[in-house]
Amino acid sequence: MIDRKRIFTKKLTMKTAVITGGNSGIGKAIATALAKKNYRVIIHGRDPAKTKQAGEEIIAQSGNKMVESIAMDISVISGMRELAAEIRKRTKTIEALVLSTGVILPRYEVTPDGLEKGFVIQYLSRFAVTQFLMNELINGNAKIVMVGAPVIPGAKIFFDDITLKNNFTMVRAMAQEMFATHLFVQEFAKRNPEHKVVMNMANVGIAKTGIIRHSNIFFRLGVQLFGKSPEKAIKNFVYLASDESVNFSGYFLKRPGRPLVKEKNNYDPGVAERLWNLSMKLVNTAN
Repeated sequence: MIDRKRIFTKKLTMKTAVITGGNSGIGKAIATALAKKNYRVIIHGRDPAKTKQAGEEIIAQSGNKMVESIAMDISVISGMRELAAEIRKRTKTIEALVLSTGVILPRYEVTPDGLEKGFVIQYLSRFAVTQFLMNELINGNAKIVMVGAPVIPGAKIFFDDITLKNNFTMVRAMAQEMFATHLFVQEFAKRNPEHKVVMNMANVGIAKTGIIRHSNIFFRLGVQLFGKSPEKAIKNFVYLASDESVNFSGYFLKRPGRPLVKEKNNYDPGVAERLWNLSMKLVNTAN
């Protein structure tokens, strides 16, 4: 017979980690590592069967039964809201939020909200989920972690054409998405100076994950030859999510596997603030 009272009590005493994009690749590897550290883990993925299976595999690999899965399409803003609502049903406190959703799209795709799909998945979903879960993050004095990469030289935010309708290339889209994420980390730290909730970002480096599945064959081959396994690429992310010494915010850990090598995000504050305000408008006015 299941002792529901004991399970409920255990949930209350464990730290809770939420990992978006946690059903594969880097996200799944981070979720497994945090489960091994005795976190209660809630993973998110788009595909219900794949996400459920990932949860079961994390339980088997970690020996921690406190692993739950939520399937939700966060390429639409309504899905972002529904994901946050489902998480709030399961916990009132989040100690770690790892934002690992990512995609590389070689062709232009538009979501039902009228936005470029890569921008939504790679950046806006992360912004939205953070905003929708702020009460739970504050309750847990959370550590928020962005899975990312360095800013591509020459990257900019195309405020006059944020969907890149008239200006799309794969590289330009990737550059805007990653730059937006860096700006988000910077602006979040500025708006939360008391550091009760911190947000930082780390470089994943070259890793063998499904994010490259839409890339050309030469890029995929290079990753297969030189990339690390997800399990070997997650040291900095686990550190940022769980180490008690992480009381700083607004930093980028640029060297994979070397958590002490970090630099403060220091981009144009006017651009960071403008992007924040635009992002708030996008997530709050979409259908």
